[in-house]
Amino acid sequence: MGEFREMLGEPEETDQEFEALPPDADDAAIDGLAARLLPVVLKGREKHPWSKEPAADAPGGAKNAERTMAEAMVQLYDPAQLRVLKRLHALLEEAEAAAADAGDDLP
Repeated sequence: MGEFREMLGEPEETDQEFEALPPDADDAAIDGLAARLLPVVLKGREKHPWSKEPAADAPGGAKNAERTMAEAMVQLYDPAQLRVLKRLHALLEEAEAAAADAGDDLP
């Protein structure tokens, strides 16, 4: 839990942009912010490798932890922020696939 607090305590330039994103943000704003978040998340995964799969060793099991995190995200974030996170997830999957094709490992 200490590592999680440490990671959250490291402010990034994109934090304010994410927080200020209007709920009705258009697709260009969503895609742009997700693209700017990608290197931030990759850097975070490099520094904190466990963050790639934070629910992996959850006491109640990964599926239960994932469900709980999803419910919390719906409560915490507005629709545009959720769209950014969904787009970011897709970008991370694309980056991982490209790295695998190239024989590289992403954090």
